Amino acid sequence: MDFSLTEEQRILKTTLREFLEREVTPIASERDAKGALTRDELVEWNRRLMPFGFYLGGLPEEYGGSNLSHTTCGIIYEELARSWAGLAGAVNLTDMGLFKDMAFAVEAIREKYLPRIKSGELIICAGITEPNVGSNTTAIETTAVLDGDYYVINGMKEWISNGSVADVCTVIAQTDKSQGSLGIRQIVVDREVSPYESRELPKLGLHAFPTAELTFSDCRVPKENMIPASSYMTVMKVFDAARPLWGFHATGIAQAALDASIKYCQERIQWGRPIGRFQLIQNMIYEMVADIETSRLLCYRNMDMVDRGEKCRKESSLTKAYAIEAAIRVTSLAIEIHGAYGYSKEFPLERYFRDARTWTAPDGTSEIQKLIVAGETLGIRAYI
Repeated sequence: MDFSLTEEQRILKTTLREFLEREVTPIASERDAKGALTRDELVEWNRRLMPFGFYLGGLPEEYGGSNLSHTTCGIIYEELARSWAGLAGAVNLTDMGLFKDMAFAVEAIREKYLPRIKSGELIICAGITEPNVGSNTTAIETTAVLDGDYYVINGMKEWISNGSVADVCTVIAQTDKSQGSLGIRQIVVDREVSPYESRELPKLGLHAFPTAELTFSDCRVPKENMIPASSYMTVMKVFDAARPLWGFHATGIAQAALDASIKYCQERIQWGRPIGRFQLIQNMIYEMVADIETSRLLCYRNMDMVDRGEKCRKESSLTKAYAIEAAIRVTSLAIEIHGAYGYSKEFPLERYFRDARTWTAPDGTSEIQKLIVAGETLGIRAYI
């Protein structure tokens, strides 16, 4: 099994890193501290990053995309997260590859938005999590009731990535409570046509990554926006490709922390020698390297399975849980290596730690991922 990069992937990775270190890394901490990106800022970043495969990379060439593999998408997002995880998260959620998985199969929806997609200006979000519905997504409370030529949506969505800046939200709603999870469907809500309210939610890390509470009050959406044949299981399948992608994000954050620590260990002098000569420091470096390499290999294997169309529910949960927990360990060690400077906002270490810690919840908490892995392994589920 070969997980080495192709020549094209190596060139892309090198070229992208050079661009990021010149244009993104130097401004990341200062801009991140100012909070969520505005819609205009995000559109501008999308357009600047599109030549490297972001935004349109996951779309087929016939729609203006690059038809990049899931593995290649993971590689570029690891690099972006290494520079600025908040931006990486926001760009990731605007990615038309995600929109393709959720709604692009519907010709009317595709044709309606394709011109704005090609120009890089359409921002999307996915409305899944609710105030009373987190891990148990079968308990969706938001309703979509058919009323003539419209579905009327009522409910709230919480912690919605890019929710405050999105033009379009693919809302997960209950259309028939008597059917339980079988009544859960996806509907595309265009904010300009069917207005809804949003409120930005402050959080520990990923400050530049917009995260919002959405409120739908008698929101009338044309019935043709309901995605045919969509179901609860359709939504869950999207997570199988999304979770390893967040693993790549976490690996990028961890790599940034390791890179900073290596430089510091080589330059910081105590007792007349670089602190990198001390055995306890070297043990920390070992632990960081081992965690990062393990995470990256899990990500590559997982995305290889996605690219080949293999079932990978267990592997996706394992990748996300391990990579993010590993990033927390790595960034914590990086802070320890830097001593008091690790806590200083003049250094990026505290941002790396906050960003890594914040990634534990989106798309399923670490605890839920562990239950999925164990349940798939044992054939015994811990929850119904």
